[in-house]
Amino acid sequence: MKILQFTVDCPFPPVSGAEIRNAANARALASMGEVLTVSLTGAPAPSPPPNIRHRIIETARGRGPWSRRSPHPTVHMMPDDELAEADAIWREFSPDLVVIEEIPLSQLLTLAPKHRARTVLDQHNIDSRTAVDRIAGLTLWQQIRGWRQNRRKKAEARDADRRAAVMADQIWVCSRSDGALLSALGPVGDVRLVANPIPDESVLSLPIGAERYRELSLCFIGHLGYFPNIDAVKQIGRRMVPRLAASGQPWSITVAGRNPGNVLRQTCAKSGLRLIENPPYLPDLLGAAGYAPIPLRFGGGTRIKVLEAMAAGLVVAATEKAVEGLGLQAGRHFLSSNDAGELASKIIDLAKRPQAAAEMAESGRTFVRDNHSSAAIEKAIQKAVAAISPRPNE
Repeated sequence: MKILQFTVDCPFPPVSGAEIRNAANARALASMGEVLTVSLTGAPAPSPPPNIRHRIIETARGRGPWSRRSPHPTVHMMPDDELAEADAIWREFSPDLVVIEEIPLSQLLTLAPKHRARTVLDQHNIDSRTAVDRIAGLTLWQQIRGWRQNRRKKAEARDADRRAAVMADQIWVCSRSDGALLSALGPVGDVRLVANPIPDESVLSLPIGAERYRELSLCFIGHLGYFPNIDAVKQIGRRMVPRLAASGQPWSITVAGRNPGNVLRQTCAKSGLRLIENPPYLPDLLGAAGYAPIPLRFGGGTRIKVLEAMAAGLVVAATEKAVEGLGLQAGRHFLSSNDAGELASKIIDLAKRPQAAAEMAESGRTFVRDNHSSAAIEKAIQKAVAAISPRPNE
């Protein structure tokens, strides 16, 4: 089998959440045949995994992020030369299956009628929901001032999700809740659950012991240019830091990730948070902390940062939004509250019972290992691909 995968960014090596999922998908697909991954940004990967080749859309070089060029809120409206190059690659490679990663690249589905390959659209998030959340995160004045424009953006995002859901032969979602959100928008075809992966399975070997959880050592890791994560860091600074400071115990919070802007830098400096920009190696940061605060209020999909923290043995303290779709049990796998200040209080209380904290960390790790390992993802993708029905006359 020959499989063509389209991605926005080069997923090798994987760094951000989208790249981590794309790389895991590519590795699983490579167990079934030859994979060609084609990206719009970055440079050709020098050493992709076995049975995977990588190239980029050359006509997109130097054009900057699609989100700054496209008039659409969620879809990259590809210039004619980029679309023509993608079409030529499709024709030359002649794949049996084409996997299109994320709604921004859904315009590529328009090429399918010209070719014989079956198509999969992998929905990392339900982007129309993320667009609504982004607008909800604006100030009241910004919402009122941009009312007409915001209403148009929400409608365009919903229409894009609806169209893609009927154009692709199969849709992958990373949680059942995302599948329900997609179904609520209108008719959909074959929707399959493909869970998000553990970013680096080496963290499963990090030690879990009571001593690790006595100190109030917290770590938040995520893409720091993504607005739900920016908001989460603000919540940490505004709501969690005062509770930790009032506890009378020594505390520290590390914030690490890619592409932080000045607003986030200022938030960290003002709140006493240790900021590590573009960290080269995450296991050391994860292993040095006992708790992972994740007070997310916006976003979609399932949070790779939750999986990463649990796999590394951190006790996750999270909102319902942060663990949405994962199937975790509050009080067993993680500490739960929709108020960031209350999350801080629960961390303080649990740190007084370090053995109980270690037991919660072990429960979280076991859940993630059983449901989000590379073996589990490979099995899910193989099952999904096997279920794609052939086109008529094939």
